[in-house]
Amino acid sequence: MPAIFDLLYREYCRARLAEMRKQLLIAAERFETLEADHHPAKQGDDERTDAQTGHGMPH
Repeated sequence: MPAIFDLLYREYCRARLAEMRKQLLIAAERFETLEADHHPAKQGDDERTDAQTGHGMPH
C-alpha cells in the first residue's frame, strides 16, 4: 500500500512541477513582449521636446 502512495505522490509532484515550469515560460514570454514594446526615455528626449515646443526650464 505505501508503494501506491509513493507512486501517486511522485506523479503529483511531477505534474505540479510541469505546471510551474509552464507558468514560468508563459510569464517570461509576456515579460519579453512587454520589454520589446517598451522604449525607455533618454535624457536627451526631454531637451529635444523642450527645444521643439519652446517651453521648458531655461538652461
